Amino acid sequence: MKAAGIIAEYNPFHNGHRWQLARAKAETGADFIVAAMSGDFVQRGAPAMADKHTRAQMALAGGADLVLEIPAAAAVSSAEYFAGAGVRLLAKTGVVSVICYGCEQRNPGLSARLAEALLAPDTAFSDTVRDLLRKGKSYPFARQEALCAFFPDIGSDEIRAFVSSPNNILALEYEKAIAVWNRSHPCPNTLEGHAMKRVGSGYHSTRLTAPFASAAAIRRALFDGPADDGGLWQRLSGCMPDTSAAPLKAAWSDGLLLHPDDFSAPLCAALLAEEPKGLARFSDVSDAMAHRIANCLPQFLSCTQFADLVKTKDLTHTRVSRALFHILLGITQEDCARDIRYLRVLGFRKTAAPLLSAIRKKASAPLITKVADASRVLAKDSAARSALNKDIAAADLYRSISSIKSGRVLPNEYRRPLAILKAP
Repeated sequence: MKAAGIIAEYNPFHNGHRWQLARAKAETGADFIVAAMSGDFVQRGAPAMADKHTRAQMALAGGADLVLEIPAAAAVSSAEYFAGAGVRLLAKTGVVSVICYGCEQRNPGLSARLAEALLAPDTAFSDTVRDLLRKGKSYPFARQEALCAFFPDIGSDEIRAFVSSPNNILALEYEKAIAVWNRSHPCPNTLEGHAMKRVGSGYHSTRLTAPFASAAAIRRALFDGPADDGGLWQRLSGCMPDTSAAPLKAAWSDGLLLHPDDFSAPLCAALLAEEPKGLARFSDVSDAMAHRIANCLPQFLSCTQFADLVKTKDLTHTRVSRALFHILLGITQEDCARDIRYLRVLGFRKTAAPLLSAIRKKASAPLITKVADASRVLAKDSAARSALNKDIAAADLYRSISSIKSGRVLPNEYRRPLAILKAP
């Protein structure tokens, strides 16, 4: 039995994701695909459009065989922490041997050299990054220019073009994380990386172009389009499988699709409560950012407005948003640095029974299928229980905002069943 892994957010699941799952099986010869998916909050510092259980069901219907949840502290984090946690989670299943990831340009030679340089930067590389940061440049820019200086034999334009893509940046982080895992886990427990060229619109594209529109374009169409746009769902249905469009439309009709600004009130309350105690203890919040947040707090109107207010030329909107949601969710740097200590199942296909059986035998972390059983399963691991409690708290916040917005009382983590796909 061969299993391949994919790390994703599926926010929401679209045709590009379905294509990737099908190609991953075909190109690797895998019998099963295990998806490590973000929970209710995502990497850019925002709530997922639809809850994790709905998105897990979409992923299973679209070709995944098993969906595991990436813990909240890792899901809402920089590319390095996000990729590292996803790789370790899949590796700890004991059955995943290859990890597939998308990239804009498939250039194994270049990506391998860049990943190695980023994994073990020398003094000159680190000094260049620090010097540019002191000059007020953003970290992504500083790292990009340091790579250009580090590899004079490679054209600077080629390096800049490669690292300017979010998908390529994530691909580099996946390769770094795989290399780190392999150094400490000899055969047969090593992992293989498998880069796959993305199809369709770019990561940041907001054009709703069928059949391969980006997740960003789909979110924008739903949140920013006119409410009376009768052709909206017809256009969206051309960009995603029916098994995604139908539950997404139902959630939209029921008021269950969440936007960052739906969390404005709890975020403002969290900032007011935590600021006197010091914000720098939260992940991604430097002393300088904490000071700026405190100074801007009297002008708070909404999540997105406040992130725009706090951002500067060296603090990107995404980094600020991520830091704000770390404060909201109580995620500290210590939380982000924790290893993967459990495997939380969100859903599976009935045909994946052999896969689950193999994981139970080979996994190097406990498998949790019912939250009610977690306290027993994790009885001897207080760090794991603490991490799971953070995940449950994040899910409770998401559920509460969903309940308030929709006017419906929704089930909590203890009452929400797994997503199980019975059909092949």
